[in-house]
Amino acid sequence: MPFKINTLVIPAGSGMAIMAIKALKLDKQIRVIAADTNTLAPGLFLAHQGIILPPFDDKYFFETIEALTRKEKIRVIIPSLDTILLEFSKQAAKFNDLGIHIVVSDTETISITRDKWATYTHLKDIVPCPKSFIYKNDIDIDFPLFIKPREGSGSKDAYKVNSKIELDFYWDRIDNPIIQEYLCGDEYTIDCLADMSGNLIVGVPRKRIEIKNGISTKSLTVKDDNLAEIAKLIAAKLSFRGPFFFQAKKDIFGTNKLIEVNARIAGTMCPRSLSHQNFHILTVRLALGEKILPPEIRYGVLLTRYWEELYTTETEILSKFDASYLHVTST
Repeated sequence: MPFKINTLVIPAGSGMAIMAIKALKLDKQIRVIAADTNTLAPGLFLAHQGIILPPFDDKYFFETIEALTRKEKIRVIIPSLDTILLEFSKQAAKFNDLGIHIVVSDTETISITRDKWATYTHLKDIVPCPKSFIYKNDIDIDFPLFIKPREGSGSKDAYKVNSKIELDFYWDRIDNPIIQEYLCGDEYTIDCLADMSGNLIVGVPRKRIEIKNGISTKSLTVKDDNLAEIAKLIAAKLSFRGPFFFQAKKDIFGTNKLIEVNARIAGTMCPRSLSHQNFHILTVRLALGEKILPPEIRYGVLLTRYWEELYTTETEILSKFDASYLHVTST
């Protein structure tokens, strides 16, 4: 069956992109084009075609993307990194007028979910959240606490704090921190999919059994009606289009409390788990206007992940990837 749907995944080096590329290639109608500024981005090797782009902050970046979509007849774009979501969201209407669908949520939703304090203030009266502070003098709960950047991702600069001495130490070293109640229980990621009007289609909880550098390497799909209800409440409060996920952790009393929300695909939204249908393929179908029914979920599925290597040469890179888009300028 020939390719019918050219889909751009960008940037090709993120963990989210790697998972998206592997997942989308399972649909023989989808041709996956991956783009990045780095010639060693692994997604360039995994996709059907690899494109080298100028840096994201280049003033002609989106003109380059537009030229790429015209030449390659791209119909769907999937941004796959937190730091580029907002700008792609601002460009979504323009590209939509060209018949190109960027899978990205509203700018307001992205701005809120990128800032953990804004997420807390918007959702603390909607769903259970750990008590949070952005000023040390406002803290009115006991240690231990948890400190992390308001706009961070993964586990970078995220620490359990056991005393005022530790709090002062990390406070001076973390840029724009948020301090939260420490949650000692099990942690969950809930993979969610909304249609292009923001209606929640499905939310699939998975228990994070093992976490390395903020990334889940072992997980278990679980049935949790409370987490499913939290998914509905978050989707009703914020406007999502396509995939998003949130993380929750149990407190000492076993209450699920919201840690953070991300308005994008997750790096562990696996391509063909036995627990649910392929979120990435469903996302492309939704972007093209298809109606999607809630997929059947199979609970109790365990996942374990491993590293995989790719080998190449400088000569192969020069011949394999299209670098012509590095030279697009304003006309």
